[in-house]
This record gives sequence, structure tokens and C-alpha cells, in this order.
Amino acid sequence: MPWPGTSSIRLLIAIEPTARWEHSEPRQSTTTSRCSPWTRAATRAKTAIWPDSPPGTGASTAEAPLTLTAPALGAVRIGIDTGGTFTDAVVVPAIAGGLGPVGQGKALSTPGNLIAGVLASVEAAAADLGLTLSEVLSQAESVDYATTVGLNSLLTGTGAPIGLITTEGFEATLPVARAAKVAGLSPAEATEAVCWSKPPMLLSRRRITGVPERIDSSGEVVLPLDEHAAVAAVQSLRDDGVTSYAVSLLWSVANPHHEQRIAELIGRIHPRAHVTLSSAVPRIGEYERTMTAVLDAYVAPLVADEIEALANVLAERGFAGQLRIMQSRGDSCPIGDALRPVETLQSGPVAGLLALTKLAKALGRSEAIATDVGGTSFDVGLITDGEASVARRPMIGRWALAHPVVEVVSIGTGGGSLAWIDPVLGSLRVGPQSAGANPGPACYRRGGTAPTLTDAAVALGHMSDLGSVVDLDRAAATLAVEQEVAAPLGLSISDAADAVVGVACSQMADLIRRVTVQRGHDPSGFVMLAYGGAAPQYATRYAAEVGVGEVVVPAAASVFSALGAAGGDIRPGPKPSSRSEPPIVEHRDAWFDRQIVDCPVYDGPRLAPDTRLEGPAFIHHPSTSIVLRPGDRAEIPAGGHTRLFPGPPS
Repeated sequence: MPWPGTSSIRLLIAIEPTARWEHSEPRQSTTTSRCSPWTRAATRAKTAIWPDSPPGTGASTAEAPLTLTAPALGAVRIGIDTGGTFTDAVVVPAIAGGLGPVGQGKALSTPGNLIAGVLASVEAAAADLGLTLSEVLSQAESVDYATTVGLNSLLTGTGAPIGLITTEGFEATLPVARAAKVAGLSPAEATEAVCWSKPPMLLSRRRITGVPERIDSSGEVVLPLDEHAAVAAVQSLRDDGVTSYAVSLLWSVANPHHEQRIAELIGRIHPRAHVTLSSAVPRIGEYERTMTAVLDAYVAPLVADEIEALANVLAERGFAGQLRIMQSRGDSCPIGDALRPVETLQSGPVAGLLALTKLAKALGRSEAIATDVGGTSFDVGLITDGEASVARRPMIGRWALAHPVVEVVSIGTGGGSLAWIDPVLGSLRVGPQSAGANPGPACYRRGGTAPTLTDAAVALGHMSDLGSVVDLDRAAATLAVEQEVAAPLGLSISDAADAVVGVACSQMADLIRRVTVQRGHDPSGFVMLAYGGAAPQYATRYAAEVGVGEVVVPAAASVFSALGAAGGDIRPGPKPSSRSEPPIVEHRDAWFDRQIVDCPVYDGPRLAPDTRLEGPAFIHHPSTSIVLRPGDRAEIPAGGHTRLFPGPPS
């Protein structure tokens, strides 16, 4: 069935949005004989996410109510955000300013076969509009996809077996790592000598091989490449099981000829191997450039396999448009041009941050803290003077990168993060290990038995399966918390669950301080924007810890990164009819302030403009709920966002 009134649909599978970082330096191709060459050429997405001010109104953007409006029936885009636990999809108009329905979809991520989760989320979003998956794909003009497979493989140590070929005599560049033992550590860890160490190595030293050659800083060849030594190095690495090569020679940024020649030799000797050249990163800095090449080689085969599988599956289902991949800088890259996989590592969090930058501007707020609580991580970005911060020398974990990215700082604290007792200190910890989507939290009843942050929230009564993608088993959550946390610590189940939430929120607050206070910013002067499936549940608690006085939960918060990737418009929408009393869906017993409290649960989408609520209470939205603690207040503007005013710290 064709989409009414159009001949094509635009599909954006988004794990990260479009940024405005400009890069004018020429890019070099990265050679691979296993798949099409990865290059850094990128096509910038040209769709606006939000207008700077709502059209048709004379009010300032700070006053104008905003909402997600239904795009006109016509061409659409689909944004997809693949996380460690859930994959989100949003269908929005392809033409900025269009009117018509907006579809949202959420599905469990599928580790080992991420494409299945992607298709399930798109299918759910299509069904939200009364369409089938095939009907959407057959009319799609483009797909923009953001993926976390590279980041996940990096963090879990499951990347490709890699080898490094470098200039003879400089084989220790990577292990020495500029002698930086505290790079990438948290401020607390940096003060503890026991935590000091070099960044983890992604390859053994026997897989680092030097070859005779030398180019000087002006690009002149001082010593020609010894091709016999280069061939021997490739053969040795191949025989050692290497399937992906990083080539980083001195001053290749000034003259890449020797690197390119080694890539040609690898192509002849090991034709199915991937090759990354450091000269594709046109920046001075031997260690950072080498580290970036190694990171790219480590994740590239997995990313290439995923993109190839996605392209094939989409084509089988009738998709004939352009597939594009989102990057951590915020732009998108057609697979024909391809991209450097290392530039996809934080595409999802970046998409959400750039979307929030547009939203903050529309709200008339130039200073904002963007916080995203997902299934596996907590991500923080800073908006100052109306722009998202850009890291010129970013870190991924403890590894340095040589190219700028939109700055998002992350820790392993999310809904699926495991709660555990430190066997040495006997203290409660939350994360960074995660239950992910499989087996997931105990309350999902998918085989997980270890307690997670989500299990603690369910045990406290702060979550229910009202509108959830999965049914939540409170008894299973309670049992997991009891056995793994309450009993070892000698606490009641409710106190133990509250302690899990408290530890997690304290970790979130610490990261916010790291991004703000330690850079000279006072959090109390910022508005906090809370998005992601779990952020609305914890936002007032971690906001109160850092002294933020206002939190805004955007419309479609649980799929906001997907919305940002898709470029959905937010503008004034129709006001629902006024009601004398806010609509209560149910009452729920929940644990607050060390006692059980009977709390109302409000239907968020049906709340009338100017509604004011006080905690303890819950505001239910599709796929997420806002938790109002005792002392918290909420105001509902006319446009669909929710303003929260945190009470005292818990």
C-alpha cells in the first residue's frame, strides 16, 4: 500500500544526529580489500530538526508552548537509536514543516543480530501509523543509521584481532602512551595512586611490527620504504591470526605514500583483511593518530559486517534508496563513500545532544545540561551559549582520538546496570557491567537473575508494566534485590532497593559535576534536559544532588535520540480540552522516604495545559514514566514537554 499522497518515503535510522562541526581538511582513503574502501568523506544531513522559533506565533521562544506535531501524510524519515537494551525508532515527515502522524517504535535490542532489533523497532513505528514494514521500506528514499556495535565491541573487548605496522624504532609509541597514567580516569580515581595505569592495550606487543622507512616533517623521503621488510611483517602478522591492520608511520600526515604502499602489499598478501591508514587523520600527534588508527582497525570489521547485513536485509524487503551512517561528529556518510568506523562510536548519544541543542534554543535557554539514562549507560553533554560542546582531543574510555567529536561523556550506569557487592570493600556498587537486553533485568523474566537498577526501581514501585515493551515482574525484581543486595548488607528489601537507586544517582551526579563544576560552570545556572527511557525516572534525584532547579522532560523523551537523528519538528500543537482534575490511570504503592505511600499515576499525554502536580506521584508516558518524589513539583506547558522542579536531595 503506497503512503497516501507521496511517491517516496525517507527513512532515517538514527543512532546519532547531524552536527554542525565543520572540517575543511582533505581526507585520505583507507584501503581495504575485504569490503568497499572506508573514507572520511561525508555528506551532511540537510534537514532541520527544529526551527529556532515556532512559526506563526509572536511570543518569544521562552514563552511559546512546544509539542511534537504530526507531519502531513507524505514522505517520511525514520530515526533509529540502537542501545544496549532497547532499539528505538521514530517516523517523522521528510520535509521540515510537514504535518501528519508521528510514529514511535521500541523493541528489545538483539545482541548477536542487531539487525533483528532494528527491523522490529521500525516495524513497530510503522504499525503506529497503520503501515507494515514492507510498505514503509518500499517507499523509503534514504536510511540514516547510527550504530553502537563498534563502541560495544570496544568496551567489551570483542573487536577484531589487529596488528600494527609502524616505523622501525618507534614500536613503543602505543605502549608508552605519552606516559599518561591518569588520562581518562575520573577525578576521584586520578587522586588514587592504585588506579594509575596506562590505557589498556588492544593488541599484544608481538603484533606491533616496525619496518625501515622514514619521512620528515616536510614530507620528504629520508629513507625509502623497505618493501621486503614490509612483506615479511604482513606475512608474520597474518600467520599470527591478524585480520585487521593499522598502519601508522612517522609523518605520514605530510606524505602518505609509504602507508599507501603498505596497504597495497597487504591487499595482495591478505586480500580479505581490513586496513586502516593513520594518514586518513590529517592531524599532527603521533600517539593520538596511531591510537585512532588502531581503534578504527579494531572495530571496523564488525561495523562493516553489520552495515553490509543491514543493507542486504533492507534491499530484500524492498528498500532501494540510499543507506547512510551517522557519525560522532553529527553528520552522516553514505555507504558508497563509506566512513571511518571509529567515527561511529558515540553516534547515538551525539544525536540526542544535538536534538536537545535545537530544543534548548527553541525554549530560549542557551545554557543546558543534557542527560540521557539508557539501558547500559548514562550520557552527559553540555550546551553553552546555545551550542553543544566539541571535544578537540576526545577520549573514548581511556583511549585518545585524533579527530574532534561532539562531546558526550559517558559512564556505565543505566537501567540494566548490575547492582553488586564489592568482595573486597563490602560496599554496594552499580555498574559498569550490564544485563543488556539478553538476559536483561530479572523483572524482564528472560533468564536474568542478577539485580539491576531497573529491578530496584520496580521493587520500589517506581515502575510498572503500564505501556512497557515488556511485562515487568515485581516479584522477580524483589527476589533478585533481596538475595544479592539486601541479605548480604543486612537491609530490608526496600532499603536495599533504595540504596541501589541512590548509588546510581550519586554516580550520575558525580559525572554531571565533572562536566560542569570542574570546568568552571555552576550547575544551578543551567536547565537540565532529561531524555532516554530511564532519565525521567531519576532526573529530579540527580538534579537535586547537583543543585539544578529545573528539569525539562521533552515530548517523546524515551525515543529522543532517534527523533534527533530523524530531524523531527517540535512546534506549537493543539491544546487538549481542559479538565477540572488531571486524569489518574491508577494508584500504586511505592516506597518514598522509608515508607510505603499510595501514589497517583497520571496519564501524561492527556494532562491539560497548565496542570500542576506535586509528588509523590508518577506521570506515565509511552515507554517511560516521570517519577515525582515528595517535594518535587511538575508543570505541564501547552506543548507536551514537562517542567520539573526538584525538591530537596533524597
